[in-house]
Amino acid sequence: MGIFKKESAKPKDVRSNVRASAPKNATRVAPGVSIDSFGIVYAEPQVFNTPRPLTAAAAQINLQDKGEAELLKARRQSASTSWQSEAWEYYDSIGEVKYAFNLVASVVSRIRLYAAAINNQDEAPAPIDDVDKVDSRLAAAAQRALDRLSSAFGGQAGLLKDAALNLQVTGECYLVQLPERIGSGLPESWDIRSVDELQVDAKGNYIINPRRDVGGGTSSFMSQGNKDAVLLPKGSFVGRIWRAHPRYTQEADSSLRGLLDLCAELLLLNRTFRATARSRLNAGALYLPDGLSVAAAPDPDYPYDEDGNYNEQYNPEEAADDFEDQLIDAMTTPIKDEDSASAVVPLIIRGPAELGDKIKQFKFERSFDPSLAQRADRVLERIMQGLDVPKDVVTGLANVKYSNALQIDEALYKAHIEPLMLLIVDALTVMYLRPYLVANGYSPEEVKNVCIWYDPSLVATRNDRAADADSGFDKMAVSYDTWRRAHGFSEADAPSPEELALRLIVSKGMVTPELTEALLGAVAPKVMEAARGASQAANVAQIPPEVDQILQEATGAPAPGAPASDTAAPAPALAEPVSEEIPPLAEPEV
Repeated sequence: MGIFKKESAKPKDVRSNVRASAPKNATRVAPGVSIDSFGIVYAEPQVFNTPRPLTAAAAQINLQDKGEAELLKARRQSASTSWQSEAWEYYDSIGEVKYAFNLVASVVSRIRLYAAAINNQDEAPAPIDDVDKVDSRLAAAAQRALDRLSSAFGGQAGLLKDAALNLQVTGECYLVQLPERIGSGLPESWDIRSVDELQVDAKGNYIINPRRDVGGGTSSFMSQGNKDAVLLPKGSFVGRIWRAHPRYTQEADSSLRGLLDLCAELLLLNRTFRATARSRLNAGALYLPDGLSVAAAPDPDYPYDEDGNYNEQYNPEEAADDFEDQLIDAMTTPIKDEDSASAVVPLIIRGPAELGDKIKQFKFERSFDPSLAQRADRVLERIMQGLDVPKDVVTGLANVKYSNALQIDEALYKAHIEPLMLLIVDALTVMYLRPYLVANGYSPEEVKNVCIWYDPSLVATRNDRAADADSGFDKMAVSYDTWRRAHGFSEADAPSPEELALRLIVSKGMVTPELTEALLGAVAPKVMEAARGASQAANVAQIPPEVDQILQEATGAPAPGAPASDTAAPAPALAEPVSEEIPPLAEPEV
């Protein structure tokens, strides 16, 4: 069975560096939802027993079984699969359909896969190397199996993107292993191939044909010069992944299958508009009566030729043909040569005055039908409504309210991205991982709880929570710290207590004088000290000179006008009475 053979590997501690959750600075606020410190909402993996909106089906193809090869050829030639070729044609022709599917595929490519173990059906599977009850050798083998799933077209991310595109367009794809080709320098590659790329030749060999214009069931692709075609070895792995149709489970299904008639109608309307536009470019017909000539090239010698010889066969019809040739040449010369004088100089026509009114131009054109344009818009709207993508995501959110835009943004992941990822991981688990582990000697009982799961922590379901934070802050439902995180600020950006007090004074203004003086003293102490000094200087009641002298002597300061001395006199003891040396104060004059 190809790669499913027992391999020798020493047990080792394998760390996949997969979080299986939102970033470390995120807080889980609901099942499947986390918010980081900047207010960005991240998606989390769903629980294992979550309902599957899409029915996944997967099966490995035995390349050595001729019966399976004939079955694949019959399926490709069946009328039940002919719609898949039409779906690819409409994917390439209708830009809105292509944009919608590429948008989903791009988001899927950001999701990471990890080997997991199921501890509880009601919880998301944990990374297998974080589960103690799983044998270390089994965990290492599961991780090696997942590490091998790397495409040459973008690694694991490219593999997921191609799988998402094929499952959306045709509902079916193939996981194909191209073994390492010795001597070519090309490593092993696991790629997603479409239903048209995997083909079977007349001898029952499986061939990857990446070109549309070459191949198609012949005995030898190489004989046609298709150097890009690859013949798969018998030991290669090929697995089929498809969205099972609810009526016939072996048939593939997709949302585009029910829109094929609408897509055909839209292309028909587009061709009608294009044909109408092209017909409007027709120059129509120009009626010119006989007897006119180009003034720049008159023929006054008619019926004589250029040599002056009389020519009986030279008739008026030939003269008119010469005029027609000159007129066409004058009209087409500016198109061929933009620098020609004919581009700016008008063509002068000479003839009888009564013939001027006879010149007429007839236009042949078809006008646009407004009802067809309205029908085209309606058809496109129905196509957008039928795809597995929210219509407003494709057409734009210009006419959508902010609250509705958030719901549409979240619905894109919950209703379209997540179901597709569940389908992919279930298919890879059943078709690839568990058979790989069983082939390496582990029993089905040991591997039944091992699976491949997805880590959507790099996918943000809502990019802006600033408006929610503003509303919650006004309603006193969130804190200052929450408001800062939602707007992208850190704790270092918080105002200091002094700044808060100053803002309170400026904004309110109704503060008591005592509180105002205390706040200003704390915020601007130098300003307050200068204000006190100015207030004392402007005081009318001056301190008497005698009291000022005693206070200065008590503090050791020299009296005003006293000579400076190197040796300061000792300050008098405070216990000694000094009232005898103080003259009585004079009574103030009335």
